[in-house]
Amino acid sequence: MKILIFRRVFVYNILILLGALCLVLVLTFRFVLEERGNARVDLLQQISEINISNRRTMIRVMSHIYEEIEPYFVFRSAPADLPENEVNDLLGEIQKQAATFGCDYTIDVVLNDKRVYSSYAHSDAWLKSMMQSYWYIKHFSGESVTSWNLRVQDAKNLDSYSLCYAHTLYDGQGAPIGVILLGSSPSSLFRTYQKLLDGGSTIYILDENGIVISHSNSSMIGVWLYTVEAFTRQYKLGSYTLTKKAGRALMVSSYRDPDSGWIFVEEQPVGEFFLSYSRIILITLLVVMAAFLLSILQSYWSIRRISRPLIECARHMALIRGDQFALMPVQRQYREVEVLSTGYNAMLTRIRNLIGSIKAEEDEKRRIEFAFLQAQINPHFLRNTLMNVKGLIVTGQRARALEMLSAFMDMLNIPIKADLHGHSLHDEIEYVRRYLTLMECRYGREFHCSAYIEEGLEQFMIPPLILQPLIENAIFHGLAVLDETEGAIVLTACRSGGNIVLSVEDNGGGMPPGQLRHIWEPEEGRRRSINSIGLKNVLSRVKYVFGERSHIDIESEEGKGTTVRIVIVREEDKP
Repeated sequence: MKILIFRRVFVYNILILLGALCLVLVLTFRFVLEERGNARVDLLQQISEINISNRRTMIRVMSHIYEEIEPYFVFRSAPADLPENEVNDLLGEIQKQAATFGCDYTIDVVLNDKRVYSSYAHSDAWLKSMMQSYWYIKHFSGESVTSWNLRVQDAKNLDSYSLCYAHTLYDGQGAPIGVILLGSSPSSLFRTYQKLLDGGSTIYILDENGIVISHSNSSMIGVWLYTVEAFTRQYKLGSYTLTKKAGRALMVSSYRDPDSGWIFVEEQPVGEFFLSYSRIILITLLVVMAAFLLSILQSYWSIRRISRPLIECARHMALIRGDQFALMPVQRQYREVEVLSTGYNAMLTRIRNLIGSIKAEEDEKRRIEFAFLQAQINPHFLRNTLMNVKGLIVTGQRARALEMLSAFMDMLNIPIKADLHGHSLHDEIEYVRRYLTLMECRYGREFHCSAYIEEGLEQFMIPPLILQPLIENAIFHGLAVLDETEGAIVLTACRSGGNIVLSVEDNGGGMPPGQLRHIWEPEEGRRRSINSIGLKNVLSRVKYVFGERSHIDIESEEGKGTTVRIVIVREEDKP
């Protein structure tokens, strides 16, 4: 029982452990995602805040530039006559002033008539590319006053990429005549987050048009990835989203700067940042496993402590099947077990008393039934004897009748106890010899009787008068028809395979097979004048004393004689 209970508890603990591990992994996964996602969104917000100061600086510089160069274009009646060298020198001077404050900027003025004034040398291809850009067209038409854009001087040279802040230049009537460009190297943006790159993550910035204006991979700068609407539909702004790209699971975190409209994005492989939490996960799993082992040990100890009194109770209860009614020690470890053991002992005591009472009643019943059977055989014997005496007197054989009465009185001198213990086999044979003497007086002839008793059986206790009915049947129905010198009876008592066999054999007339088959039937016994009452009485008393397995066997052959065997099967539990 202890093993069975522990096995079930172990299985339940395994299921609980698996459930706990799954729950821990799920909660840890969600916790890591939540913590990591929120942390990365905060990081992107910090990057945005850092770049706010850079953008504000560029806006202030642009304001200063506009104030310096506006008189050259707004208050001149013919801006086409503006000396190019004079404007370029002015732009170069402003660039030097910005450099003294640690601002590495480039300054360009692009007029709508395609004249360009710059603080540095540039290629004509850049001018052509810029004038075809969407942002420039919006400035050229006067639709935009200011904007942020990406300027590319040489598409094959990544170092020529720069982040620009543009401001439309107006004439005195307020019509747009060109655009002022303040350029800053993309590396200035990259420096704000390059130290935050870890675990294979990728960080980039999209402007309000969805163009990459900064990227941890410089080859991606200037690429149009998304529209703002498409990005918003696919990813959560100000939060994180799990997605797959090129077969890799990624966590995409994003933050949109409300001032500039820029979107700061980080893409990080899920597996990479989970490795950074592997120690926490491992410690958590070890704690769960340790708790499981402690639970197993505690369960085993508790089961052993609880099951010990139950096993003891079960062991004592199992003894009942072997007819052992020993009281069990009262188990006081637990109230329930104490009640169980106390109730069991009370029940067992009651059962023992009932069994004793039933056994006493059965013994009394057996004694009464045996006494009845014994009393049944005595009147039968007395009636036959007195009828024979009466017959001798009626026929005038008074001397033989007197002799028979004397022999009958000698028989009565042998006490017959009507109880289960009876008397010894030696006493039974002596009684049979007296009975044969009585029969010899009746028939006026001698019956030859010999007895063979195996050594040690003389004192074997048997019910009284179990051989006398057999001798009576042998004389009346077997030897009476023979001559005086021919009749003989042999009594035998021996052991056979653990049983005791008492046999009475005569050499009388015997019985045909049909009569032998029906000898135990009352009607057949009366019709054939067989003393079936005596046989049944003997069989009943033998079964009462020695058990139901004891029996009587009869063998007979017509013209040769009859043998009746009483087979006594000894049972140790019989009295």
